[in-house]
Amino acid sequence: MICYAFPLAHEAAPLLKLCTQKETFSIDRLQCTLANLHDRPVLVVLLGMGRQTAGENAATILRYFRPKALVLAGYGGALIPALKVGQVVVSNNYSSSDVMPFLRLLSGFDFAGFCTADEVIGTPQERDRYARTSKGQVIEMETAPVADIANRREMPFMAVRVISDDYDHVLPVRALAAGFDAARGQATPLRLLLYLATHWSEISPFSRFVKNLSIARGQLTLFLLQLNNELPRNW
Repeated sequence: MICYAFPLAHEAAPLLKLCTQKETFSIDRLQCTLANLHDRPVLVVLLGMGRQTAGENAATILRYFRPKALVLAGYGGALIPALKVGQVVVSNNYSSSDVMPFLRLLSGFDFAGFCTADEVIGTPQERDRYARTSKGQVIEMETAPVADIANRREMPFMAVRVISDDYDHVLPVRALAAGFDAARGQATPLRLLLYLATHWSEISPFSRFVKNLSIARGQLTLFLLQLNNELPRNW
């Protein structure tokens, strides 16, 4: 059984829609779905946002389940201009050597160095700072602790991200914070509407960001389906 882990429900939704024989339940704060994906038994989990939450929930996975491999997938921000919205990237600094041979059978992705941050990075200036200090090309908020847990268990691990915001895209960070409760992992649409009602200038950047998410998660799902078909059938 392969475990597909996502920080957010929005990232996981298209893959879950393709699954059959689904059984959904929760263990502590970890939301789980046991299912079949193209005749392969899979576990799809929602880890939550941020280092601490994702790390704790990754530990919960391995307390209760024995997956043969762990794939962490989700959105990521570009730290360099060359990466564009919808581009799928696989970490070359966190993914384990066990999974690399299977990637040569896949298309539509690139390798990149990942940088795990503790905050949403909203401007090119901030991205430049992280790129210089981390030597990474993609920024995200969960990979480091999840990779550490998988590596300690000597479990095959792959980190996959799809670019949701370009290098030069200035994110409406306050609008995003108003629209999502990261601690609870829930959207807060009423709070967002109230915020945008008094911050009209952020409506257009927020709409652009949401549009990019739809593009990005479609490409991410296509890549994960390729991966699911090529990984060993006894996993």
